[in-house]
This record gives sequence, C-alpha cells and structure tokens, in this order.
Amino acid sequence: MEYLAHLDKNKGYKQLLKDHLKSVANLIKKQIPPLVCFDDISNDIIREFCYYTGYIHDIGKYSDYFQEYLKNGKDSRLKNHAHISACFLYNFLNEKVQLFEVDDKNAKIITFLYYICTRRHHDSLRVEASLFTDDKLNEIEELQKHLSEKAKDILGDLNLRPKVSIEEFYNYFRIDMMKKNKAFFEYMPSKFHNGKLSHIRWYFFLIYIFSLLIDMDKLDSALIEIEMTKNVAVDRVTDYLHLKHGNEKSSLNERREKARKNMVQVIENMSDEEIRKVKFFTLTAPTGIGKTLSSLQSALLLQKRIKELENYTPKIIVAIPFINIIEQNKMEYENVFGRDVKMIVHHRLADFSSVVNSTEEIPLDKALLRTEAWDGDVILTTFVQFFQSIYTGENRLLKKINKLAGSIVILDEIQSIPQEYMPLIGATLKMIAKYYGTRFILMTATQPKILEFGDMLFNQSSYDKEDGKEVQLLPDYKFYFEGLQRTKFVPILEEELDNDKFIKLFFEKWSYYKSCLIVVNTIKRSIELYTRIKETIKEMDINIPVYYLSTNILPIKRREVIEKVRDLLDNNKPVILVSTQTIEAGVDMDFDMAFRDFAPLDSLIQTAGRVNRSGKKGNYLPVYIVKLGKDNQYIYGLSNRKYTEELLKDMNEILECDYVKLAERYYDLALKDGVDDKSKTIWDAMMKLDFETIKEFKMIEDIEEVCDVFVEINEKASALADAFEKVISYDGKSDFDYDLSVALGDEYKDKYRGKLGIYEVKALLKLIESKMSDYIVQIRRSKLLENKPVEFNARGDIQCSLYWVPFQQIEYYYDEDTGFIDKNGKAYIY
Repeated sequence: MEYLAHLDKNKGYKQLLKDHLKSVANLIKKQIPPLVCFDDISNDIIREFCYYTGYIHDIGKYSDYFQEYLKNGKDSRLKNHAHISACFLYNFLNEKVQLFEVDDKNAKIITFLYYICTRRHHDSLRVEASLFTDDKLNEIEELQKHLSEKAKDILGDLNLRPKVSIEEFYNYFRIDMMKKNKAFFEYMPSKFHNGKLSHIRWYFFLIYIFSLLIDMDKLDSALIEIEMTKNVAVDRVTDYLHLKHGNEKSSLNERREKARKNMVQVIENMSDEEIRKVKFFTLTAPTGIGKTLSSLQSALLLQKRIKELENYTPKIIVAIPFINIIEQNKMEYENVFGRDVKMIVHHRLADFSSVVNSTEEIPLDKALLRTEAWDGDVILTTFVQFFQSIYTGENRLLKKINKLAGSIVILDEIQSIPQEYMPLIGATLKMIAKYYGTRFILMTATQPKILEFGDMLFNQSSYDKEDGKEVQLLPDYKFYFEGLQRTKFVPILEEELDNDKFIKLFFEKWSYYKSCLIVVNTIKRSIELYTRIKETIKEMDINIPVYYLSTNILPIKRREVIEKVRDLLDNNKPVILVSTQTIEAGVDMDFDMAFRDFAPLDSLIQTAGRVNRSGKKGNYLPVYIVKLGKDNQYIYGLSNRKYTEELLKDMNEILECDYVKLAERYYDLALKDGVDDKSKTIWDAMMKLDFETIKEFKMIEDIEEVCDVFVEINEKASALADAFEKVISYDGKSDFDYDLSVALGDEYKDKYRGKLGIYEVKALLKLIESKMSDYIVQIRRSKLLENKPVEFNARGDIQCSLYWVPFQQIEYYYDEDTGFIDKNGKAYIY
C-alpha cells in the first residue's frame, strides 16, 4: 500500500508519508543553531529530540482511516492523527531521555512538552488537562490497536527495521500505560498553572520546539526548499554610500561617516570571546546620523565574525515600529544587496508576491508561506509582527519564532514600545538572547533603558547578569548630541489653548516665508485647525499651500500628501502641514519650525526630528510645545505625561544638545515607578504557560473597536473590489475564470485560471486585501453610526466585515482633503 502525507488531485501532486517524515526530521535538525540551549537542556538533547519529533509527528497518518479520508474523502472520527502520534512520541522519548544527563524532574517536563507540541501541531498552542479526557483516550486506544496491527508495514515503509523491533514499536504505542498514568497528564498542566513548575525557560522552550515543528512541516508539505542563509560582503554598504553621496562635502556627511566608521571599529576590535558572549549592542545617535545603513553594516560585520567562529550564518531581522519606515528601509537595502539575497518584507499591508529576490517565478501561495515563515536571508518586519508572534499561542504567528534563534535582530526606534510593556519586552529580549543565542542591536535617539526595565522582572539571584552585558556601538554618542544646534524646544504650557488662542499664537510665531509643521493629538482637532488656518491664509491673500495628514484620509492619499509636501520642502518652498502623530512614524521631512501638542518626551523628540533635519537652515529652530485643551489625556497614559511635564516645567527653552540628558532623566523617573501591572500579568502567564492570558498582549492598544470602511474612490479601487468579490465567492468546484490584470497587474491576466486550491485562493485573497488597504480607513464603531455607510455585501452580495462608500456617494462620506466625514466630529479620537 502507498501511504501518503498530502494529496492534491487538482494539481496531480502527492507526497509520500515516509518522505515527509524523513524530510521534516532532517530539516528541523539542520535549523537548530549551535547556541540554542535551555540551561541544563543542552543543544545536543534539543537537536536529537526535535529530530525524533519531526520523524514521528505524523506517524498516525499510517492509519487506514486517514488514508481513506485523504484519498477518497471518507470521513471518520478516527482519521485524526496528531494525538496518537503524540502518544507514540511521548513513550519513545521517555525511553530515549534515559540516554542523556537530564534530572528526573526536567526529563518529565521536556517529554511532556514534546507531547504537547506534537498533539497541538495543527492547532493553537495551549497546555490544559482536557487534552487527555476519557473520550480522547478511547479514540486513541482504537487507533493504537489498528496501528499496532500495521507495525510491520509501518516499520518497513520507514525503513526502521532492525533499528526498531516489533516489540519496541508495540511498546511505543502502548496507550494502556498512559491510561494508568492519566493523572500525570492532568496534574502536569495544573502544576504549571499553579506555579509549582514555573520557570520562564519552559515558555521559550515550548514555543521554540513548537515553532520548529510547524514551520518545517508546512514548508516541506509545500515542497519549499530551505536554502542556507547567504553572507554578504560588509563593504557593500560602503560601496553604496560612495555611489549615493559621491564626493559630496558637508558637516553632516562627515559626522555620518565618522559615526559609521566608529561603529564598525567597535565590532572589529572585539575579541572572539566577546563576539561569542555579547548578545546586546546599543546604538544611541541623533536623527539624521545614518543609523539605518550603519546598523546594517554593523550587522553584516557581526554576521561575518559569527560565521567564522560558530560555523553558521545568522539571518538579519530588522523590526521597525512603522510600516512607512519599512518601505524606506526596503529601498535602501535593495540598493545595497541588489538581487544577491532573499529579502522578506512582512507586515499587514505588504505585497508578498514580489518580496523574494529571485529570478525564478514563485507561485503566490508559496510566496505567502515563505513570507509568513520568514524564509529569507534578510527580514524586514514591524514591531507588531515581531512581538505579537512571541506573546501568543496562535499557530500561524508562532511558526516564525524559530527563525529568531541565532539571528541578528535590529530593533529600530526601540523607544516606541509602549511604556507599560518596557519591563516585559526587556526581560523577553534577555531570555531570547540567553536561550536562542540571538544578538540584538537596539537603536534609538533616546535609549530607553529597556534592559534595565527587564531586570525588574527577574529574580536577580537566578539570572546571570553577564548575559545582559551591552556594547555601545557608538561609545562617544554624547559627542554627536553635544554638537547639535538644529532645533530647540520652546514650552508654552502655562495654560490650555482653545482653537482661537492657538491660531493667534501660530500667526504670531510663523512668517509667511517659512515652512511649518503642526502636530496635534486628535483627528477632530487636526481637522478644525487645518480648516481655520487654510481659511485665514486665504483671507490674508498669502499664496502658500496648506496640507492635511492623518489616518482619517486613505493611505494612498496620505502618500500623495507626503510626496507633495516633501517636494515643496526639497525645493525650499514654504508649506504648512497640519498632522496627527502619523507624521512621527518615520516620515522624512525637513521643516523650518513646528508646533506640537503636549505629548511624552519621545514623541516631542520625534517631531523635532522633522525640523532642520539636514542642519542647513540655521541654528536652534523652534519646536513650540503647547497644550490644546485636554487632548493629550485621551491618548497618553498618566505616567508618560507626568514624567514629561515634570521635566519641562519652568523651562523657557531646551536646546537640542540637551535632549539626550532630558531623555535619560525621563527614563530614570520611569524606572523609579517600577513594573507596570500589564507587564507583570503577561510575564506571570508565560511562567505558567497560560496562553489564554498571554494572548491579551497588544502592541497597539485599542481605545475602541474600529471598523474598516472601503472607499471606492477611483477605477483601481473598483477593480480591486470586483476581484475581491470574485475570489471570496469562488467555491473551488468550477474553474476560476476572471481577468485580474486591472486589479493586480498585467502578469495576472491569465495566471490564475482553472481550478484553484484552497491555499492559492487564500494567497490570492490576501494579496488583493493588501492592495485594497490603500482604500480603507478605520472608524470607531460607536461613532460610525453618526454617518454610517452601507455594508460591503450590498455591493455584490458577499459576506465580509467591510463597510462601503460607493463612488456615487463619496461626497457624503469622504472629503478630498480631510477624509472620512463625521457629522458631529466624533468619528475619531486619535
């Protein structure tokens, strides 16, 4: 009999079960870098046990029930294979663990966690006693009898005889022993949950082995070959910089070049032992100093030295808080690497169809799988993707976690992490460094002492502080701040300003020949000020453009506004931009002055980074800090506001050279306040493997549930909506026959016709949705009722959660300048 692991009749594709099991086992073993270990659980144990897990995880598919279901669609409750495979693995590992130096307590824990890992490999990860109920025991008892009768066939198919005897095979399937030991499977979860087995290592151990299994399982099933990570010459960055700047002379360029050389020299001067031991590198430098490419070159040099010492090549993973910074970095990285590396760009809106630098044409479903699995040499992703994938039990998110092991991770703008999660994330980074052998480069203009926050969650007596040793890539970073004279803060905080008072202040401080940025905290306020300033400018007969930017306008329109404003600034033409915090999200602009509604210090510094960025406009250009009503209280936590207010009180002005000292004082105040309850709650849940509580972690806190509104503003939006309807309503029974070229480009005209598999449909739908996102605004649900569009299913009778603004009704719902129209101005707070 031919035993199959996977079958696609539409494509005429089948995968033999024996090939799948051997391949997954070998892939897993190759993926584990030499530095991965969990205290007394050595790298050798992990490699062996993960190899066995890969070989056994689908052994239950040898049942006739599963084979009949796969080949002929015959359903049966006995077709399930994960639980019986987990039981076999558990018995097998219980025997093998005796061959290693592991104490009895740890041996019981790791065999149990490998059981959980295999048991849940098609589901979300959780640890609970209900995994071993009487019903489930009876089901696997029937499967045990059935599979035991097939012992000779299975051993022969896997070519395991004489390594495994028939008697041994029977013993590994002995469910009666597990039934007698049923209490063990009930009290193990409870011992984790009540804290008796609590140790943070088990959380990172479990998500790592689970991630390895599900990742290699999915990639092998899709016949995706995993290639070795490529090394890139360190000089590629220098070559690109010479091409980019040529012989351009300026004080800023000289400072950038000096800083870059200093960073490289730090890593070059480290001893081999230091390269092995140091896991944290910090890069503190002001905006405009060239951190993006300098950090990349530092990572490439670190990669080269690790390859020489450890005989493996680390991936480079770059996590960034904002999507638009990712797109900027992507362009810079492409200029450095060309097509010599596979670069994955992974975020909610990414066009994954072209993220892999390769000359071969990759099917869309495989491109999606590679993207979600971070199967590349260089990964660009968001903080949301990075951190939400750590604090979760969700299968789809966890599959990429194993890629952190042994990698070099650049965390850019680290101060953007919410204050309440600083201790949690600081402690997490230390544990990932310790257990996975990951190196981190932490980048910011205001180093937020995140590792010190993390220390507050540890029992210091049980933690080797040497693991947290940091190396500053720019040791003389204060020199780069002390010489800065680009901007200054001018706090005007004596009273809260209404719109009239702010408009008066604005026209007192602003001159018609200057470009000005105004950043406020709420969309309601931003629209009001934009409208008033635009009207006043017109009344004064001043010919200066005024633009508006916030998440209230469509993403495609946001990009248009940014390009128009940037073009004016680059040509030294005056322009006024009224914006919400959207402008802080890595938008590279260079204004003459700014006004900023009161906000935490890091947000104020971000706004200052949009003024006199190049340093060519003079010295100490003003960033006025004001309080517009109580808007700041709607957006920012009390402690963040309290620290900033304390630092700014009684100050007439603060020069840029003092920003770094201000930031140090800010985080010292935050450290004194101790650990936020949110960090403590998630950390405690991780110790107890309580995935229900862990999933409460949110990198971006929702003030309120929002709804997606699709605005059919042009022909491209209409084409995407049509394609979305066609794909989402496809039933898989008939041929798919639709021209996708208008929506997705000419290459899709005939690319997807005929019968489509479920994964092709999923990938196609995800690609269309990523492009539709350009035409979607998010509105708070409670306020959508004030001006509620129709539901999207009115367009074509398909079921989805979108709302829809038809082209003919745009004037009632969407303003060309300020975006979604809320009748009473309450559609958004932020």
